Amino acid sequence: MRRRASLAALGLALLAACGPQPDKSAKSVGEEREPMPAPLTAIQSSSITLPTDEQTFGAGQDAALLDRSCLACHSASMILYQPPLTRKQWTATVDKMREAYRAPIEARDTEAIVDALMAKAPSSR
Repeated sequence: MRRRASLAALGLALLAACGPQPDKSAKSVGEEREPMPAPLTAIQSSSITLPTDEQTFGAGQDAALLDRSCLACHSASMILYQPPLTRKQWTATVDKMREAYRAPIEARDTEAIVDALMAKAPSSR
């Protein structure tokens, strides 16, 4: 019985310590409160026009693989003018695109994509 009373007292103490705390900034009845900030009254849409980039990865099987794997999100120029990357860095980049950004790239295509990137983009072999 004593143990149950101790557990109940402990529960009440935790509830008091962790429960809602009184608002110390609340004013007493009759005191003025600071005015609330005005609600957001207008939301305006904005748009930007991105430059057109018609560049592709060229011709051939490697280029076709890169066109379909990369151009949905990136321009060819953006990829082709990257600083030189090693095979390990390109592999990590392709994995990140697939896993973190959900790019529609099959894991089994990673090696072929990296091979194509090593052939087309600047690389530090």
